[in-house]
Amino acid sequence: MGTMPKAILLEANEIPFRVIDDYVRQNPGSRLSALMADSKQLDAVCEDQVELDPWISWPTLHRGVIDEQHKILHLGQSLEFADRHYPPIWRLLSAAGIKVGVMGSLHSSHVPDDVTDYAFYVPDFFANQSFAHPSAVTPFQHFNLLMTRMSARNVATDLPPIRSAVDFLRFYATHGMSRSSVTTTIKELWAERRHPHLRCRRRSIQPLLALDVFLDLMRRTAPEFATLYTNHVAAAMHRYWAAAYPGDPDGSDMPAEWRELYRHEIRYAMDCLDVMVGRLMAFADSNGYLLMMAGSMGQAAHKSEVTDGFTTLVDLDRFMAAMGLSPSEWTERHAMVPCVSVAVEPAKVGEFERRLRSISCQGRSMSFGKREEPPLSYDRSGDDMFHLFIYFERYSGPQTANLDGMPISFEQLGWGFHEHQDNIDCTGRHTPHGFLVVHDAAVPSVQGEKRCQISTLDIAPAILDHFGVPVPDYMNSADPAIMNPGVEGTAVVVKARGGGVERTVIREAST
Repeated sequence: MGTMPKAILLEANEIPFRVIDDYVRQNPGSRLSALMADSKQLDAVCEDQVELDPWISWPTLHRGVIDEQHKILHLGQSLEFADRHYPPIWRLLSAAGIKVGVMGSLHSSHVPDDVTDYAFYVPDFFANQSFAHPSAVTPFQHFNLLMTRMSARNVATDLPPIRSAVDFLRFYATHGMSRSSVTTTIKELWAERRHPHLRCRRRSIQPLLALDVFLDLMRRTAPEFATLYTNHVAAAMHRYWAAAYPGDPDGSDMPAEWRELYRHEIRYAMDCLDVMVGRLMAFADSNGYLLMMAGSMGQAAHKSEVTDGFTTLVDLDRFMAAMGLSPSEWTERHAMVPCVSVAVEPAKVGEFERRLRSISCQGRSMSFGKREEPPLSYDRSGDDMFHLFIYFERYSGPQTANLDGMPISFEQLGWGFHEHQDNIDCTGRHTPHGFLVVHDAAVPSVQGEKRCQISTLDIAPAILDHFGVPVPDYMNSADPAIMNPGVEGTAVVVKARGGGVERTVIREAST
């Protein structure tokens, strides 16, 4: 274990090789171009069967089992079962004595009981509390969560509370603040004053600030393994795929004016990723780290059209009151619009679910199921967690639903209109095809003409094996070649099957 290099895992959510390759071809002098020229590149396929969503596919990558086993299907859900039977990679490594740092990985908001053995631990954007280890990082996390909440679906133009901003700036000034991030932020804020539609680029600025703090923590604590998560490219692709790739089959037929307005947004997000990659490469090469960049799945074109917004749950307090619960009898768990997660007092669970199932609107009733089924569906996890999905696209009917067989107004139910800020819902959809790139400055890369294909299930056991940690029996057997850029390696051949995939060949011979 002592001879193996330390490792950083940059979790770049949902980016397909197509977007990376296009960027490298158009920017041959970029840091991404340098990374790809000297890294092992693997086509990583997600084998999830229930649904393709990042809050499901990242646990699959982190825990080495598919969704049907780890049963993590929603943000904010109970993780008691998954953590007991299939702990995430950072818990397994830490338990084995590896010094670990975690920053933003999905579901890291479920903080281990004792984080004192971690170099640092900064939970994901959906955390319910502004916790961070070491505690000095709390002002950053508090500011980070506020900014994320303010721009949950649409980018807010309001400034964060002064106290939070001041506390963050005091911390940031002595914990990683970089000239490049500050300059980029100022340029973006100035640009959106002249061109308001560019406010969408704030999503790409936030990870640059997080990178500054991450690198400062890396220098101060020197973990052996660390993760850093970013969603900014995925957010741009979901919204603006049709602007960057207007000719795709099955793509959106968006107006030319819209495409022209947003055609550079995926490239801008990739520019910011390029800065992150360059700084991480420089740090990794100088400090003896292996750098991995991975996506648990990808995106491709999705048919959509211009839309102003949708009808959904906009006032949770009012909705829960209509369900017969007082404020002390439930707690919100943060999720991604239009999904809502709530924990209900055990004594109220039965009645709450009964009333929930009695909701109907225009002949559609609230249904129970693991998948999010528009317009009305819900799921449960643990004994008291409910996950609600209320989504009416282009609703034009009366503002009335039924509850317990009686009419009730949308306003009384806490339902209302939620704007699509850029006149689009989604022009990029999830696909099973993610990626893994492995870079080690000490090992020249062997990259064949064809990228080998692996399952995302192979990544966790490969990382454990890299650090000499025994691989649990429930995981795939470890393939050491995955972590070695100097070996072209073995491959698992996987084929997409609906929402999931099926493995058709177990292993091919290594070279």
